[in-house]
Amino acid sequence: MRTSVRLRSAGGYLARWAVDTAGVLLALSAGTFALVLLARGDPAAVLAATRAGRAATPDQIEAVRAELGLDAPAPVRYLRWLADVATGDFGLSLRTNTPIGPEVADRIGVTLGLVGGSAVLAVLLGVGVGVAGALLGRGLPRGALRVGALLVTSVPAFWLSYLLVLVLALRLHLVPTSGMAGPATWVLPMVVLGVPAAGALSRIVAVTLREALDQPYVLAARARGSGPLSIVFRDGLPNAAGPILSVAGFAVGSMLVGTVVVEQIFGWPGLGAYFVRAAAGRDVPALQASALVLGSGFILANRLADVLHALVDPRSRRRTAAA
Repeated sequence: MRTSVRLRSAGGYLARWAVDTAGVLLALSAGTFALVLLARGDPAAVLAATRAGRAATPDQIEAVRAELGLDAPAPVRYLRWLADVATGDFGLSLRTNTPIGPEVADRIGVTLGLVGGSAVLAVLLGVGVGVAGALLGRGLPRGALRVGALLVTSVPAFWLSYLLVLVLALRLHLVPTSGMAGPATWVLPMVVLGVPAAGALSRIVAVTLREALDQPYVLAARARGSGPLSIVFRDGLPNAAGPILSVAGFAVGSMLVGTVVVEQIFGWPGLGAYFVRAAAGRDVPALQASALVLGSGFILANRLADVLHALVDPRSRRRTAAA
């Protein structure tokens, strides 16, 4: 009976989670589509000129406008665009006159690989430093860890990139300054994305783990003779996992958005760099596609963290249901 109630509660939470997530993604798509309405210039004129190789005639521009459906009302165009996006059709690039979908597909793997490696670095470093901060007593070492975590969390990506290139690439010649050709070229982008996330993660790990270690079941484990590491990994971290998962989800989403800066700085051919080039070239359809994919990734990372938080901590489900 109790198991049945728990399953119904979890099912209700997942249903609300799915509806909320779909609503947020729909709002994101509407905002992304509005980029076309707010952007200066005529996409039909740009694409017609790209095809003609020179300034297009009014007839050529009108033909492209009719081909793209730009002569229809905005709500109709939005619904058509949304239906095409659902099938992976993002339209044609204004700069290259080629389908955007394959270009996004080619680049998303690079971006996900960079974010995945950075996330592993952030989790290993953040959890390690956070556990050390939780186990250290009040004093200089614990204060130094806290200040260090705050410092790396506050450093802008472009400044950290500049510092690492100057020291590791130009002074010590340990890694290349840019490009994507071999394992050494992954070091700087992963550190720039992963270290600030590790700083944020270490702070929440330290705080939540200290609270968990003060609970009666941990005191009982100590009384039974369990060692410090056994208590941390068997009793402390599992019970502190909910808030840690939420921060980890936000960190992964932030790293995905951060690729817009990092890939441009280090010359990586990912979706972040594609976004920058589309913005610089006023390629509105490509800008729409990359913004929608990156924004959806940010939202999904946070929403998946929320559902994982709820699965490991039933109190989170009850708070969500009461909200």
